[in-house]
Amino acid sequence: MVLPVGAIYFFFALIVYKKQSLYVYTPTYDSGGSLFPQSVSKTLFALLISQLTFIGYTLIRKGGLQILFLSPLPFLTVFFTHYINTRYVKPSTKLSLERAVKIDKCDQSQNFSSDAYQQPVLSEKALVPMPYRLGDDNKDDEMLAEVMEKLIQFQENQPHEVV
Repeated sequence: MVLPVGAIYFFFALIVYKKQSLYVYTPTYDSGGSLFPQSVSKTLFALLISQLTFIGYTLIRKGGLQILFLSPLPFLTVFFTHYINTRYVKPSTKLSLERAVKIDKCDQSQNFSSDAYQQPVLSEKALVPMPYRLGDDNKDDEMLAEVMEKLIQFQENQPHEVV
C-alpha cells in the first residue's frame, strides 16, 4: 500500500522539480559551453591512456591474439579526438550565423573589432576592481593603485586571437 502512494508522490515531485529547475530558478553560473570541449578532450585522453595500459597489461600476460584485436583502439580514439576537435570544438568558438547577423544589424559603424564574432563569454576582458575605499592610509591607496595599474597593463598585453 505504501509503494503506490510513494511512487505517485515522487512522480509528481519529479514533474514539479523539473519545471522549477527549467523555468523558475535562474542559474548562478553559465559558462556558455566553454567547459564541454575541455571535459570531452580530457575524457578521451583518459580513454587513450587506459587503452594503452590495458594493451601493456595484456602484453605482460602474453596475450598475443588479444593485442592484435586491441591495437586499433588507440588509433581509433586519436582519430575520434581529431574528429571531435574539427567538427565541434573549433566551430563552438565562433558565433552562430543568426547571432552574427544580429550584431551586424545593430552595429552599423565601420570600425571592425576582432572580438565581434566570438562568443561573448570568450571575448570578455578581465575585470578591474573599482576603488571602493578611499582612506587616510597611503599604503592601501598605493597598493590599490599598483594593482589597478598591473591589471590594466595585463589587459593591454592580452593577445587577441582572431578565430
